[in-house]
Amino acid sequence: LTLPSVSDLTATSTSNTITLTWTKPDPIPSMGYSASRGCCKLCEESFNDFDQKTSSSSPLVFNGINPGSYCEITSFTGTFGIEFIEFDSGNIITTLFAEPTSSPENIVFSSVEATSLIVSWDELPCSEQNGPITGYLLYYTNTTF
Repeated sequence: LTLPSVSDLTATSTSNTITLTWTKPDPIPSMGYSASRGCCKLCEESFNDFDQKTSSSSPLVFNGINPGSYCEITSFTGTFGIEFIEFDSGNIITTLFAEPTSSPENIVFSSVEATSLIVSWDELPCSEQNGPITGYLLYYTNTTF
């Protein structure tokens, strides 16, 4: 007897979902599939958001994941009669990045001169970054009184 297998498990993402798709193995009918995942924001050091989903067929969707999250599919199993078969696991996927949830706070202007100034601000909390911060835009207007 050959055990069923899934060799084409694919994970895709949006900014807050991960969708698993696969082709069901033949000729044995499945009674269901189960997947588990762990996620963390890219700026965090360990998984702190876990979920498990079941589905009778492809696709299986994890919703409500934070933008800019690093996720691992920790298990993907199928139920065939009384048999539980572990298929593929260890898939790594990152949700798409989104704009930060908030703006920098505690903006300070110092060393203001006629042609220069120094600007500083507090770093956004990890929970509000939604992906890597690659730069800031600063607009200024020269005003005389």
